[in-house]
Amino acid sequence: MKALAKQLRWQFVLLQKNNIISISIVVTLIYGLLLFFLRSTANIDKVLVSLILNDPTVIGYFFIALAIFTEMKHKILPAIFVTPISTHHYILSKSLSLSIIGLICSLGLAISIKGFSFDIAAFSIGAFGISWLAALLGIVVLSYSDDFLKFALLSFPVFLPVVNLPLLHYLNGIDLGFVVQLLPVQGGLHLIAESLNESAPFSWFSVVSLAIWTPLFYLAAYQRFRSTIIPQTP
Repeated sequence: MKALAKQLRWQFVLLQKNNIISISIVVTLIYGLLLFFLRSTANIDKVLVSLILNDPTVIGYFFIALAIFTEMKHKILPAIFVTPISTHHYILSKSLSLSIIGLICSLGLAISIKGFSFDIAAFSIGAFGISWLAALLGIVVLSYSDDFLKFALLSFPVFLPVVNLPLLHYLNGIDLGFVVQLLPVQGGLHLIAESLNESAPFSWFSVVSLAIWTPLFYLAAYQRFRSTIIPQTP
């Protein structure tokens, strides 16, 4: 745990050096101001959920790929993997640091229209869960591409359906029936949506869904990283 905590601290230093934290905060402030002035608008909760599904998840998904591609391009990965750093610590520190940023940005958006009148615990579990899933999915997809442009093109048939099919169901754009409960981000989306209604019961089913999908995504990211990305580092 001490080694992971140290790696996590260095990841935050790198993220700040690359202005990712600053950019995320500025974007959140802009969205937060817009939401604050629109907080009395009908269906503002659905707007908030839509923003969270398409902002913190994007931070985790694209920024983790960008960071790893940058390290590959500048031959940093070979230097990293001759050190005692384990692959688990590398993947966890990168994905967790971006997920924490995604969670903080999500909380900023929610507080801008709700103050503190929402279930912060359920919201945090949901926002952190989908941010982490998005970051791990980013590692899986980047393992199938050798530059960021190919990664972006591959993202359309992968990232958009994974994130936006449950969102379209939530917005009543499509009806996926019970199948939506089986989708990876549905648990997080449900927790976020229900947390905005303080009288809604806590959904343990959604927590279980995240607890099942997150290890599966992590295992996929770890195996693809070990079998595809590390062998590319001379």
